Amino acid sequence: MSDLILCGPCSYAGNNRNAEKWCTVCEEGLCTDCVTVHKSIKTTRNHRLISTDEFRQIKHISIHLTCKDHDKRLELYCKTHDVAVCLGCVPSHHRACSDVMPLDKAAENAKRSTALADLEDTLTIALQNLQQLINDRASALENLDGQNQTIKNAVNDTRAKIMKKLDDLEEKLLFELETQHGKCKSELSKLLNRLKNSERNLNSLKEQTSQLKSFASDIQLFLGTRQINKTVFKEVKSVKAGIKSVSNYEVNLQLHTSIMALMNQVDQLGNIHVKKNITSLPFKEAKVDQAQIQLRVPEMRTIKNIRLKLKKRFKVNKKIF
Repeated sequence: MSDLILCGPCSYAGNNRNAEKWCTVCEEGLCTDCVTVHKSIKTTRNHRLISTDEFRQIKHISIHLTCKDHDKRLELYCKTHDVAVCLGCVPSHHRACSDVMPLDKAAENAKRSTALADLEDTLTIALQNLQQLINDRASALENLDGQNQTIKNAVNDTRAKIMKKLDDLEEKLLFELETQHGKCKSELSKLLNRLKNSERNLNSLKEQTSQLKSFASDIQLFLGTRQINKTVFKEVKSVKAGIKSVSNYEVNLQLHTSIMALMNQVDQLGNIHVKKNITSLPFKEAKVDQAQIQLRVPEMRTIKNIRLKLKKRFKVNKKIF
């Protein structure tokens, strides 16, 4: 199993035994027997032991306990530089530092230190800030989606209004077409009916003339010719009068200039404009004092352990009176 923890000393001796405890100082597991031995040895009896279940909660957290420069265990702490060091770091980098102390002493009361409290406050405030930022950006994204849907609705509504307007204009134009067509047709039909009536009359007179010619006496034909001729003259005169001023109609469509502009000049329904507003999201800062690692009572100093240190040189000019 990937979370199986073996006893370190037993594994070194070639025996695989499950660990019951974990030593945070030696960084290895201990079986029940090795725990007893661990507590009996003077150099390890004060080591902090935790259960393997507790260790599983923190084993994924990477804490460097070895010096990167010298590959030695970190045993000292320099308050001046706020850094844990090994024995090899002191001669090369911290020889002049007067506040180098054992790391275990510096770590005393670490759980009650201001550094830990500041870190917890920093994490809490940072997470609160991030939650606010996440909520703000999620709200901005939701607003953007809402704007997108609003524009789509506006486009659809505009299209529907345009189609409704075109339907109304089409109905109005077709009604006007039928009205004007009816008037023109009526005028043309009147003259056509008069001409057809004159045609029927003349055909009748022609038939009468033919019959008189075939069957009437000379006197009847003589008188009939003159009477029919007058009637024909009158009918022809009426026809000439009717065709003296004849109207021919040509019905055309002239689209409105705005409609023509819509088809010829308007190449899109509208424009999408994006207005980018730059804003600064608030982020509450937390006070982090990395140098202060613990709440300690300052050491009582006596005249014996006070050391003098030169801070500044200055000259005093003597005045002669």
